[in-house]
Amino acid sequence: MIRPLPNYQTSNRFQDPASDARPRAFPILDRAFDAVERALAQLGVDDPASLRSPRPVEEALRDTALPEGTLLVLNPGELRAAEIDVEETIKDERLGGSVYMSLPHPDDFATRARSIRELATAAPTFGFNASLRPLPGPRVGKLHQVAMPLSLRSYRFLLADTPGFRVAVVARALPGGGYVGLWTGNEQILAEMRDVLASSVEASSFEVPEAAAAVPTLEGVEAADDVWKQAAELRAYRVVREAELRQIARAAALRGVALRREREASRRAATGS
Repeated sequence: MIRPLPNYQTSNRFQDPASDARPRAFPILDRAFDAVERALAQLGVDDPASLRSPRPVEEALRDTALPEGTLLVLNPGELRAAEIDVEETIKDERLGGSVYMSLPHPDDFATRARSIRELATAAPTFGFNASLRPLPGPRVGKLHQVAMPLSLRSYRFLLADTPGFRVAVVARALPGGGYVGLWTGNEQILAEMRDVLASSVEASSFEVPEAAAAVPTLEGVEAADDVWKQAAELRAYRVVREAELRQIARAAALRGVALRREREASRRAATGS
């Protein structure tokens, strides 16, 4: 079970985001979240998770609203899938570095305990616990537990600061419930997040590993621009795939209409009407 993020406001859900009282721990990231919330308000979308694709929201945003290398995530399943992709990549590559993540509620921890233990074995992992109850010792393995500051409690985050793989998946709670998610490899955002999270880690008396190398040591990837080029290609594939799915759905609908007409014609022929 994935518990909802806390609500910091329950009325006038889509007022100007800049005027509400929620903490804003990540200035660059929060400007992107604010822009998405304004776009949702303009589109009259009350529940972002109800959208079948983030594309309508992306089209309503200014070209500069989302930082380079950042994708919008609105579906809960897609958000968790993005987190799993990051976690599994860290566990498979085992390149060191460090990981910063918000932990599930202690009551829900058992369902993810094994995966988090494996993650903490692959790279030093700092788990931010928003509950007053610490997680049971035997189930956390090498995980370093950090008390979640109040300023971070409206976020759900997973930051991988590992060599050649520096990405973050972050969700920010909406005032009336639900969330907006962003999946990013933007260096400015990553540096901003790491600075904020590392401060809390140091305040908990843990040693913070050095920042990892930004550019992966992979064939065909010599600079950060090569990473963004690959991300753009994957994004284009997603758009093409959505277009293909719409065509398939339309063809299926048309075939359904044709079958209904054929059945109606056969019925009329059989009854002589």
